[in-house]
Amino acid sequence: MAHKIDNSKGFNAFVSFGEKAWHGLGEVMTDAVSTQDALQKGGLDFKVLKLPNIHILPTGEELISTDSFFTLRDDVNKVLGSRLGKDYNVMQNQEALNLADEILQSGTATIETAGAIDDGKKVFICLKVNKDIIVGSNDKVEQYLLICNSHDGTMSITAKFTNVRVVCNNTLQMALRQGSGVKVRHTINAQYRLQEAVRLMGMMKDNTGINTDAYNKMAETIISKEEMFNYFGNIFMTSAEIGAIQSGQKATEVLSTRKQNIMSEVLAFSNSGVGQSLAMKGSNHTLWSGYNAVTGYATRKKFSSVDDRANSLLFGSTADTIQLATDLAINPKAIKPLHKIGFGGMNLN
Repeated sequence: MAHKIDNSKGFNAFVSFGEKAWHGLGEVMTDAVSTQDALQKGGLDFKVLKLPNIHILPTGEELISTDSFFTLRDDVNKVLGSRLGKDYNVMQNQEALNLADEILQSGTATIETAGAIDDGKKVFICLKVNKDIIVGSNDKVEQYLLICNSHDGTMSITAKFTNVRVVCNNTLQMALRQGSGVKVRHTINAQYRLQEAVRLMGMMKDNTGINTDAYNKMAETIISKEEMFNYFGNIFMTSAEIGAIQSGQKATEVLSTRKQNIMSEVLAFSNSGVGQSLAMKGSNHTLWSGYNAVTGYATRKKFSSVDDRANSLLFGSTADTIQLATDLAINPKAIKPLHKIGFGGMNLN
């Protein structure tokens, strides 16, 4: 079952500043959005209860568990998580997303979007950092901080940096080796939450410098068509497929038609995708143009619904793909060579 933007109250639990995101979902706020605005207008101001699981014995007697619990969204009576341990503590959206308040008050960021996914199991708020990254002379990348909370026990309160390339509106998730996010326990108190907010503000500044250096190094690293093929193959092929091609089999024999089409589409985007002229060095490809080809394809591919697209970009397979593309572009020595077998019959032009 696909995860979806929450519609439990009869409207999409999503709010954005300035213009609608994800093909028209949610309510648009024309004025600056506060955390309280995001919670109320986005339908995120619900409460979650932690309750013990009840077991029915063969005799019909009810046994209330002392170490197994579930979470309940009380406004619509929906179970969000089950089989949670006794140490699990509910962090209400108001408490979790208040991490953003200190950052907003500092003037270093503004709220861009906020929403809930999968009946409210995951809730997020996205802040736009008021400082862009410039790659080369004029390729601009906007920075965002995504804060997520869950009520099903699948994740801690998580804050991570996300970047968007302005010329083609790609969502780029940086996961630098130095680390670009934090996880906050569900047991945090107000003082600890303030400390985490202050730490995130410091990380924003560090993230700008780290990403600027990383992106510009990518933009200066010229790669051949063969190296581009290797890079894409390491991202979209499985270990078994890579091994088969390295052993001498052709890519056209190893890969499914669907996988071949993916490779072809990414290769096409690398040559003629939106903004790629800014990412290339003259007529030569760079790691930056290869990286943006992956993100351009990954964020523009067809999804079964706009809800699936939102979930995939934030938490799912698309985010994983972009993270792998990031890791390999930062550390190209980790890319396994494939091109010695003549590109496996695939056209690189």
